[in-house]
Amino acid sequence: MPRRFRSRSVNGFTVTEVLVAMMLSILVGAAIVRALLGSEEFAGRSRLMTNARAIVQRNCSAATGALFMGPSSAPGILAYSTTQGGDVCQDTGGPTENISLTLNSGTVLVSGTLRKTVVDESTPSSLSSLGPLPVRRITFRIDYDYRARHYTYSESVVRSQDQ
Repeated sequence: MPRRFRSRSVNGFTVTEVLVAMMLSILVGAAIVRALLGSEEFAGRSRLMTNARAIVQRNCSAATGALFMGPSSAPGILAYSTTQGGDVCQDTGGPTENISLTLNSGTVLVSGTLRKTVVDESTPSSLSSLGPLPVRRITFRIDYDYRARHYTYSESVVRSQDQ
């Protein structure tokens, strides 16, 4: 009677194949987690910048809406800057602005400094039949730190005398 050799079964996986599949799964999972954490941080920075922009735009709107009948009756928001980098603008009654950031864990307040710079850009009397026209460029800039990085947002508006 001839001897039959049993052939090895080809069904299933070897231990090496299982280990390689597990390692690849772990590497892909780690990359996905890192990407999700990075996108969450980017979203937080974007929301914070949006809130800082809202503070600056609110002050720009106040500057353009203020009654300006001439240099002698300029409101405080249109008063010339006294320092090179601009004066600290106390929008909320203090020297710092609190920029709110809502995260999954709750609301975080980030402190920033709002500065206002007012520069005279009046037209010379030779260009206007009415004489010199008072024009002021008002720049609002907010500086803040978030997660050990410095951020700045600024906007400028130009304001002329009301007629």
